[in-house]
Amino acid sequence: MNDKHSTLSILSVLAILLLLAASLTAILWDDGGAPYPFTTPRGEEVQIYGGAGPYRFDNTYKAIAFRSFDWANLAIVLPLFSVGLWLYRRGNFRGQLLLAALFTYLAYIYMIGVMGNAFNALFLVWTALYSIGGFGLYLTLAQMDFAGLPAKLAGNFPRKAVAVYVLAVGLILLAQYMAEVIAAYTTGAPPASLDHYTTLELASLEFGIMIPLHLLGGLALWRGKTWGYLAATVLAFTTFMVFIALSVFLWLFHLSYGQGNVLDMAITFGIALVAAGFSFTIFARVKD
Repeated sequence: MNDKHSTLSILSVLAILLLLAASLTAILWDDGGAPYPFTTPRGEEVQIYGGAGPYRFDNTYKAIAFRSFDWANLAIVLPLFSVGLWLYRRGNFRGQLLLAALFTYLAYIYMIGVMGNAFNALFLVWTALYSIGGFGLYLTLAQMDFAGLPAKLAGNFPRKAVAVYVLAVGLILLAQYMAEVIAAYTTGAPPASLDHYTTLELASLEFGIMIPLHLLGGLALWRGKTWGYLAATVLAFTTFMVFIALSVFLWLFHLSYGQGNVLDMAITFGIALVAAGFSFTIFARVKD
């Protein structure tokens, strides 16, 4: 095993251990919260999660969202990481693709956490996770044979269907976040999801990275470009993991506080199912 393979294996093991520790700590430490009202510097009253645990200074919406990611990590992400590492060490290309998606997930979710959530005891662990995600993704991509990627996908790979799906997700995200920002500009009121935070770190990350990746990757795949296959594959897996967690979050939020739009829950769960379908279809049609 060469140095790059060894380093990537070590990063994968570290990611598994830190993700397990962070998720279990947050779940076991959490006591269900003790929400209380808080008036923001902008004069709005918001609900802080309270109680014990790492999310006690976050609003109830974000606290339950990250609780959902903790459970999704244990139920989905960690088993997939173990499978991806096992396949990768056997020289299986499916393992490379799966690790690329998982490292993308880590970088995405925990960059949001360290930059958007209230400071908590897991700050250094989350920082390590998003750093491992970024470097792990780089090392995974550095080992890939991009020119041979289309040939590794079966001849019946649903290229245009996947391209349309990736483009649709990008456009949905663009419409969602643009509507919130434009509404804030036109009304002079704070953005709906700002609460007691200082800025919309998630919207910035979506506008600056994820939306362009979806739109450019979808267009590249539609045209049969090599990097479009990789971008669409990684984004499909990442979207599957993220939207499963968001579906759990929206249902928990609805059950705990009686809030949330049923249509939003249905759309989120629908995207999760479609992403899961494309992810498993791609995985099944990869040639090793």
